[in-house]
Amino acid sequence: MAKNFEQLAKNIVANVGGEENVISLTHCVTRLRFKLKDEDKADGTKLSAMQGVLKVLQSGGQYQVVIGKDVTDVYDAVLRTSHITAAGEDGPAKQDTGSKEEKTEKKKEKIGSALVDVISSIFMPFMGAFTGCGLLKGLLVLLTTMGVLSTESSTYTFLYAAGDSIFYFMPIFLAYTAGKKFGAKPFMSMVIACTMVYPTITTLYQSGDGADFLGIPVQLISYTSSVLPIIFACFFQAKFEKLCDKLIPKLVRGIFTPLLVLLVVIPVSLIVIGPVTGVIGDVLADVIQKVLQVAPAVGGFAFAALWPVMIIFGVHWAFIPIVMNNYAVLGYDNLLPLTVGCNFGIAAATLAIFLKARSVEEKEIAGSASISALIGGVTEPAIYGVLLKYKLPFIIVCLANGIGGAICGIFHVTRTAQMTVNVLTLPAVYAMYGPWAIVSVAISTVASFLLVFLFGCKNLKKEN
Repeated sequence: MAKNFEQLAKNIVANVGGEENVISLTHCVTRLRFKLKDEDKADGTKLSAMQGVLKVLQSGGQYQVVIGKDVTDVYDAVLRTSHITAAGEDGPAKQDTGSKEEKTEKKKEKIGSALVDVISSIFMPFMGAFTGCGLLKGLLVLLTTMGVLSTESSTYTFLYAAGDSIFYFMPIFLAYTAGKKFGAKPFMSMVIACTMVYPTITTLYQSGDGADFLGIPVQLISYTSSVLPIIFACFFQAKFEKLCDKLIPKLVRGIFTPLLVLLVVIPVSLIVIGPVTGVIGDVLADVIQKVLQVAPAVGGFAFAALWPVMIIFGVHWAFIPIVMNNYAVLGYDNLLPLTVGCNFGIAAATLAIFLKARSVEEKEIAGSASISALIGGVTEPAIYGVLLKYKLPFIIVCLANGIGGAICGIFHVTRTAQMTVNVLTLPAVYAMYGPWAIVSVAISTVASFLLVFLFGCKNLKKEN
């Protein structure tokens, strides 16, 4: 029977405080992400009890309603049945009218969550394209390794360009989303990014010759594939544009503000922001390398074991800039590969619960959640709807994933592109990550399934 998404959408809106309490709405792979004027007006208990809602979270400055695989349908239904606007289309938020003490307390509570909100808002919009390009690169590695496709062929050249394009022109993608997030004019942000990766600038950097701007020395760095320079440049751009709007008469603002952005923000970005963030990026990558060199097993175990916990609170997004920086600085990433077995461990544990379940309701929830994790790489339905419900299976999954992560740490498993990890992409995983990643996947999968099947299904309901 078809699900009534419109009724669910209406119920969700009513229990987040109504349309008038919603500033804006966006969604990710599994969650509706509301920005609310007053989160106290939302009824989390009623929301959590709704059929079709897996969990309610307050994280990253957002009120998150976890839906699962139907999130896009529910999101569309909310926009269709209300006057709520999607994120980025709403006007400036109304000022908080609380007391000074209340505002100070709220600021202290939200510093960490605000950082996650900024990161997820910048990277989430183009994750689909990013994953697609990563999978294409993995497929090319597989085809060339098997001798099916020659690296000298024009077919390979075209496909490689398609797969590598988003990585090479990363600053341009980030410019648009960061510009929107910080309140800058996003197309001007893109001009700044285009300047950074302009062929003449890239050639000047590669030549190693000295450069200056009006006599001021410019230390050029490689901006292609870079992450931090453009994000900080967009933040500066947003502040500068607001200053211009205050000082320049409205009649000529549209003419002179863009010109001043080009004349001021671009030189500042190249002279100050780029070199400084370049050093930060190098140090960050170096620290990660040192930790994984000194204690690869411990670091790998801890990171992979805690990954499902990070997903619960949405803080896994905080590692995306670090991963992107690794690609730019090192040419590869060895952080997220530590978690290569996590989706499989979660899927296997949920499958064990499906096989042991004695009620139709539990079988339905566990079965669909296991398929979602195994085939789609989407684990929230399994975590919220199944594993956390029984507690012990979740602990088992974390420990099994930790073992897989330790193996990846010990054998220095890396990847050169971002890609979705699921059963359908295993050939590409083997080609890009190497054989020890498959060993990690096997350990996480088998250990999670057997341990949950044998010891983790004590609290299942009796048959209805």
